[in-house]
Amino acid sequence: MLLRERILFKISNDVVLHREALDRLRGLLAEYKKTRGERLAVTEFKELAGVTRKYAIPLLEYLDRTGVTRRIGDYRVIL
Repeated sequence: MLLRERILFKISNDVVLHREALDRLRGLLAEYKKTRGERLAVTEFKELAGVTRKYAIPLLEYLDRTGVTRRIGDYRVIL
């Protein structure tokens, strides 16, 4: 029910996040882009989001699918 109402979002088979958490993450990415540029490495994303690699990769893949970031080699570009 929460997925249908778009309160929770399925990031991957193993990860489901609340809409507010994703909104905060988008805000962090926007602030990062303003202060440090649009290029973001996985390690920088892990620190920014406060997550381990186990969660960082599915989150980044979700952000790629939804047009927030784009993968270019080992980096992401914040759109």
